Amino acid sequence: MRFIQLYHQGWDQHGNLPNEMAGQAKDVDQASAALILDLKQRGMLEDTLVIWGGEFGRTNYCQGNFDPKNYGRDHHPRAFSIWMAGGGIKPGITYGETDEFGYNIVKNPVHINDFHATIMNNLGLDHEQLIYKYQGRRFRLTDVAGNVVKDILT
Repeated sequence: MRFIQLYHQGWDQHGNLPNEMAGQAKDVDQASAALILDLKQRGMLEDTLVIWGGEFGRTNYCQGNFDPKNYGRDHHPRAFSIWMAGGGIKPGITYGETDEFGYNIVKNPVHINDFHATIMNNLGLDHEQLIYKYQGRRFRLTDVAGNVVKDILT
C-alpha cells in the first residue's frame, strides 16, 4: 500500500477568516482533486491511501469580537473533519455525526486510536503487533486501545 504525505501549513487561523480561509482553500482545492483524479486515471488509487485532515477540529462559533470582516474560531477537541480516498476506503460515504451545533459526537465516534488502527490496517500492518517495551510498559501507536473502523472499508 502506498502512502502519500503532503503538508500545507498555515491552517491555524483565529482571525480574518474570510480572507485567510479563501486563500488556503484556493491553494489546496484543485491540487487535492487533481491528485485523486491522477491516481485514479493511472490505476493507482486503489493501492494508494490518501488522507486529508488537520491537526484538530474547529468550532463553528466566533472567537473574540464578532466583526463580519474579522472573526475567528477556536480549537475543537471533540469533532474532526477528515476525508480519505482510495486504499481500501469506501468511496462517497460520510461516517460519524455531530449534534446540531457541531460540538458533540452523536453517531459513530472514531477515537484517534481507532483512526490510527484503521490507517495501519489499510497499510497492511496490525497495530497490535507494533509494540515496544520502554521502562517496563508496553507501548504502541494506538496505546492500549484501537479498533479498525470496518464500516468505512471496501
